[in-house]
Amino acid sequence: MPSGFVGSLCLLAAAGMWGGMYVVGKYALEYISPFVLLWLRYLIAFVILFICWFFQKRELINRKDLPLIAWLGFIGYLVSNGGGFVGTQLSTAHMGALLSAASPAFSLVLAYFLIKEKLTWKKLISVVTSMCGLILTIGFEGGAHGRLLGNLVLLLGAFAWALYTVNVKGIGEKYSSLTITTFATGAALLLTTPAMLMDLEPQDLVNIQKPTILMGTLYLSIIATAAAFFLWNKGMEMMEAGIGSMFYFFTPVIGGLLSWIFLKENISQGFIAGGLLIIGGTLILVNKKPQVLAKVKHKGMSSRL
Repeated sequence: MPSGFVGSLCLLAAAGMWGGMYVVGKYALEYISPFVLLWLRYLIAFVILFICWFFQKRELINRKDLPLIAWLGFIGYLVSNGGGFVGTQLSTAHMGALLSAASPAFSLVLAYFLIKEKLTWKKLISVVTSMCGLILTIGFEGGAHGRLLGNLVLLLGAFAWALYTVNVKGIGEKYSSLTITTFATGAALLLTTPAMLMDLEPQDLVNIQKPTILMGTLYLSIIATAAAFFLWNKGMEMMEAGIGSMFYFFTPVIGGLLSWIFLKENISQGFIAGGLLIIGGTLILVNKKPQVLAKVKHKGMSSRL
């Protein structure tokens, strides 16, 4: 089976798991403080990942690469997810979803400058098409003016995720996805602890014992963190960073569909049209390899098609 196809399935599955996170998180955050919930996600996810790593890989990170792993935990877990929480609280839910999902556009630029991926017209058309679809999917919301600080924090979170996506592509050539996910989650757990202690309230300890909250926390930890980050890192191993990041656009689409199924929220015609644009924009890149990626060997020489 082609690695590009497998990578696409991994990235799409991760986006789906994060889409479900919006539904579960919307309920859980009514009872648990944001950074307490974030810390619990990383704690449970790290325990599960560490057990899997211990019995399967036991692949150690080279000492010189530990700062990069810590950087991934900080930028991809703490800043990105924390920025999404805080920015949405200061701004609006619609702006939160829109600006947070703008990271693929940042990824294309960062991949060009940091790891020298070609910035083709096909990539630009794809990201513009998908961004238009994202705006149609989420829609416009009045009253969002004057919330500049929240919007800036959301953009910071989106930029942080793009930076994580590009950096994990590079280190993915040295270590397995399981190793990277395990140690990055451990770093995120340590880095999130101070914010958790500041955010912790006595009622959080009471609410976490409720069966529904506990089940929601387990979903966020096992599915939306351990499994989703593993699949995302695995998918990024098999694809260009700029192309793979496009699958993040599917997160709000899948989240909207799950909200319609489980929360009985309405789906507009704009949502359907936007979803189709996002699918079309992504297929522009994954349906056929870009020219800069295709190579053939002929008489001992390699050339680009």
